[in-house]
Amino acid sequence: MGWTNSHLHEFVCGRDRYGISDEDFPSDLHDEVDYRLDHVLKKEKDKLAYIYDFGDGWEHEVVLEKILPFTTDTALPVCVKGNRACPPEDVGGVPGYEMFLETISDPSHPEYEDMLEWIGDDFDPEHFDLAEVNDLLREYCD
Repeated sequence: MGWTNSHLHEFVCGRDRYGISDEDFPSDLHDEVDYRLDHVLKKEKDKLAYIYDFGDGWEHEVVLEKILPFTTDTALPVCVKGNRACPPEDVGGVPGYEMFLETISDPSHPEYEDMLEWIGDDFDPEHFDLAEVNDLLREYCD
């Protein structure tokens, strides 16, 4: 996604929840470091919810669309397509992002200058660079 992993998050599959365990707050949460995606999603069309930043409430549905044969020379993971930029951290979830986009697209908006200062002048909501995403995935997985 392009986020910094600086907020609480969890993965939910059925009744099972996975995330970062905190011994100060015992719960039924499975420690995510003990599980791989193929431990949770086992057959095509299995799905889970990924919830990021409980304050902003970003919710994603992850669906196992297809299981392909694996060979050891296959580069994994790889992004095959995408569009638009990742919303900024702490933008306020979906409603906050909508307001942010409205604000930065209207130089006459009273919060335009403040919003540009907060995000930086180079944010382009339409930007998506497939090669950059795959470079980041390779870096993360090496």
